[in-house]
Amino acid sequence: MSILSYAHEISPETVRDRLLLFGLAYFVCYIVYWTGIVIYRLTFHPLAKFPGPLLCRTSWFYQVYFEAFLSGRMLERLPALHEKYGPVVRINPGEVHIKDPVVFHQIYKQNTKFTKDPVAYTLGVPNAISMLFDIDEHKKRRETLNPSFSKRRILLLEDLMYEELEKVMTRAMPYIERKEPLPIQDAFYCFTADVISHFTFGQSIDLISQPNFARERVEQLRSFTNSIWILIHFGFIHKIVSALPRRIAAIANEGYQMIVWFCEGLAKDAVERHKYSDGKLKSLGEETIFDRLLVGNTNSEEDDEKVPRRKQAPKMGAQQIADESVGLLMAGTETTATMLAYGIYFFMTFSETQVKIMEELATVQKNESGRLPIQQIEALPYFTGFVKETLRYAHGVPGRLTRVVPEGGLYVPSINDYIPEGYVVGMSHMMIHNDPEIFEAPNEFKPERWIGEEGKRLDHWLLTFSKGSRNCLGMNLAYTEMHLMLANVFTRFDLSLVPGSHEDMVWLDRAIVRNKGNLKVMAKVKSQK
Repeated sequence: MSILSYAHEISPETVRDRLLLFGLAYFVCYIVYWTGIVIYRLTFHPLAKFPGPLLCRTSWFYQVYFEAFLSGRMLERLPALHEKYGPVVRINPGEVHIKDPVVFHQIYKQNTKFTKDPVAYTLGVPNAISMLFDIDEHKKRRETLNPSFSKRRILLLEDLMYEELEKVMTRAMPYIERKEPLPIQDAFYCFTADVISHFTFGQSIDLISQPNFARERVEQLRSFTNSIWILIHFGFIHKIVSALPRRIAAIANEGYQMIVWFCEGLAKDAVERHKYSDGKLKSLGEETIFDRLLVGNTNSEEDDEKVPRRKQAPKMGAQQIADESVGLLMAGTETTATMLAYGIYFFMTFSETQVKIMEELATVQKNESGRLPIQQIEALPYFTGFVKETLRYAHGVPGRLTRVVPEGGLYVPSINDYIPEGYVVGMSHMMIHNDPEIFEAPNEFKPERWIGEEGKRLDHWLLTFSKGSRNCLGMNLAYTEMHLMLANVFTRFDLSLVPGSHEDMVWLDRAIVRNKGNLKVMAKVKSQK
């Protein structure tokens, strides 16, 4: 009997019954399969002994719901979870969150064997240093880039930063003259973007000069972080967008794509120019990060003596350099701009702090150019304490910086047990910054806590730039930008907050800190005595 004739003999009722039977069998197999997965995760999984909500121990739904669908609200849940379940809480089948400060410096330390969790770091620039998972590869790249962000080089570029600062001051004057609210947070965003682009490319992207402090462009760039949790948990979205033609992809985020195109164009030009160069680095004050990446790990003549001369690292191609420059530009812009906005907000909120800062800044002697020297500003104990307290209070990166446990596991003293190798751990900067056993009265804004021997002890626990081998590459630059900009704003202008500022400065977890609104102030030029 042929297949066709057999098919004709099967009645519709038989087909229906068999389809229903197949569907039922599939459903039963599906239930059995997932029941087995749940039982395994609850009983036999290597992390099964660690407590947590049932939904966390059996699936990713809990975490995805609070992070992706409630825009980063998982961080707000962590203190309550630790209160209920203890120092180690299982927040998804393969990850635990730890509340034990002693452990922090085991994970995030120099020469750490803990690698970044690949699932959490997949955002579009695979060749950027922040996305390198291999320890040796990261170490070589870091050694190449460290001299570009050394304190010595940053001091050599003080004039450059003052040039950008003066542009901001000039652009602010029309708002002051018209007695309009000054969009100071947008101004800070333009300032940090133009400075880091100078460091990277040797030329500014010149956001400061654009009308209204590039309001539309800045909002496009900031909107990228609004979707960051969606991109982390649903990484395929970013892959789809990346595969689209550029002009179509730009519809999703024109500002981000503009930065990508800009960096790619400059990287190609830099590679072409390098073909005809002598292959040597310029002096430390003249070189760019492009120069470092193209030449490799060879030190310039003016590098710090402490930086050892090493074999030349592999030279990078145009796409690799473009990825790195996109990563540096994004990392060196928004977080510092946000911290500057919080510096203004805290200065205006705490009147006693305001008085002490102004008294201390009055002792700084201007140089022959009429400027406040950065080294004098950074030597002011109370003002430096104010900068550090701003960084502690606003956190920078508040949530989990996830790491994969290396061979041998991770010992957690507070539970006298090990977390097995191969699984993910994370710790929250916010929870350590708010720990009363480390910071007395953590909910109070107290710059004086950073002065003297107590301040030196607390430096160990200031985690805004993280710690160890993977700490923030641009930490020295961010400190200098904050000291320089805040000192000049405070000494040149009388400021007042506009209505709604307190609501605007409520912070949100977008993997980095984002405030809810956009800080604006009323400003008047101080009378010079």
